[in-house]
Amino acid sequence: MEGPSLVILKEELKTFVGKKVLKVSGNTTQPKEELQGLVLKAVHIWGKVLFLEFSGGKGKKSVWTRTHFMMFGSYRINDPKLDRDPRLALEFRSGIFYTYACAFRFLERAEYQEHDRQVDVLGPRWDEEHVLNLIAKKKDAYLCDLLLDQTLFAGSGNIVKNEVLFNLRCHPLTTLSQIRRADWPLVIHEVRVYCENFYKWKKKFELRRHWQVYKKHKCPLCEQKLKREKLGKLERATFYCLTHQLVPKPSKKLVVHEVLPPAVKGKVKKKEKRLDH
Repeated sequence: MEGPSLVILKEELKTFVGKKVLKVSGNTTQPKEELQGLVLKAVHIWGKVLFLEFSGGKGKKSVWTRTHFMMFGSYRINDPKLDRDPRLALEFRSGIFYTYACAFRFLERAEYQEHDRQVDVLGPRWDEEHVLNLIAKKKDAYLCDLLLDQTLFAGSGNIVKNEVLFNLRCHPLTTLSQIRRADWPLVIHEVRVYCENFYKWKKKFELRRHWQVYKKHKCPLCEQKLKREKLGKLERATFYCLTHQLVPKPSKKLVVHEVLPPAVKGKVKKKEKRLDH
């Protein structure tokens, strides 16, 4: 799951804030039983990570949990996956929150506070000047790795990476040093813009129809077959066009292209199936 999906999850969990946990289950090895009887006090997110804060009772400190959805994690509310055991299920009077294929653990509030809020792409304290200062120290990194670096772009994932690279018309193995320094802010800002669009599209159940290269077979501009490789140090799946995504010349100004309108083939469905990205 990517950052925009966590923003949606936070919105959906608001219905349980102030409510008592009536029952706890799941296959986590963490001492989950400690949550039973506690009241969900607040929901926090940072990038791809969910933090739940529970009231510890009168005179007791709050209990905090951390859930990282990794590459294949997902969640459901009142709609369990029938063929999967949840990592954790929290039952409230008004519904049940399920998580799957994720990393769950307890933590102290101090650890949560250590996260850099200024790199949380969709967070209220996102600061592009701060990120600009940070990426200057990683100018030799490939863009395909840089855009997945959670210390720079907390919440950016593989969909964001692939689509932003296409909007910039940059080869995935372009290093930041191969882009004019004056254009670095464009790269940073485009990550934010795409994440905002990701959020809007997913809320309307139309995220997939806006994908230009991610999990696609042909370039939407020239219809040539897209290259699919595991690139960079992180070796994540990368989709790119050999014609339209080149390493920019040192003197060439970087241009951010608008997302192409979705191709219409036959009758357009009103809603897509739920995506766990």
